[in-house]
Amino acid sequence: MADKPEVNKSEAIRNYYKSNPKAKTKEVVDALAKQGITVTVGLVTNVKSTHNKKQAAKRAAKKVAKTTAASPGAKTVEKKPEVNRSQAIRDYLKANRKATAQDVVDALAKKGITVTVGLVTNVTSKSKRRRRAVKQVVAAVAPTGIGVKEIKEALTFIKATGSVAVAKQALAAAEAIKKMV
Repeated sequence: MADKPEVNKSEAIRNYYKSNPKAKTKEVVDALAKQGITVTVGLVTNVKSTHNKKQAAKRAAKKVAKTTAASPGAKTVEKKPEVNRSQAIRDYLKANRKATAQDVVDALAKKGITVTVGLVTNVTSKSKRRRRAVKQVVAAVAPTGIGVKEIKEALTFIKATGSVAVAKQALAAAEAIKKMV
């Protein structure tokens, strides 16, 4: 009994889609079954998805090549520099402490920065939370004589060392050196 030559199922699916690009998944399964090729709906979906991704990548590459390959004298599109909208809000509020959220939106719109009232209130509430947290820490350590300046310097030291654990090790080493001297 002679064996049937093995058929590459994915290639058969691609060939069917070449001749019938608008075919539905079930239609492909049925048509290939008539040819004696057994494929699952999942395989057909997977092959079509991969094909679509490749086509999308080709279209994107063509689009990029079209815009970047500017001929002499052609205008090039300049991208606007990226603006951190939250930082713009913080900067404006630092200069204008009494500004309302709508004032900030209007002022930044004049500068060409689009922000919403919701974003402004979110940024202001986060800064208020930070200030409250700092006040609570200062109130908690005030009896020990540690102030905001010392806390900020400690945080700077922790950032410089990379972590609290490394900062503790560095302080232990500094204390050991101090005992020796």
